Amino acid sequence: MNAQDKVRQEIAGFLNQPVSALKDEIILSDLVTNSFVLVEMVIELQEAFGVRFTHEDLRDLKSVGQLSQLVASRLRETAQ
Repeated sequence: MNAQDKVRQEIAGFLNQPVSALKDEIILSDLVTNSFVLVEMVIELQEAFGVRFTHEDLRDLKSVGQLSQLVASRLRETAQ
């Protein structure tokens, strides 16, 4: 299982959604209508994967695919 699949699993667990519902093109604000919950989810992802995001990282983030790619890229950076 790759990092992006693991991210989708974490998101699914946090939102109590099936992983199959988390396609890359799904807009995060469609999944999470409360911005506080979205912030909590991002914090959970940072803790689960041992990565950190900046405000710039998150500013243009729109979809599940973009979020999973961001986590995967941070994991690659920390592995180097």
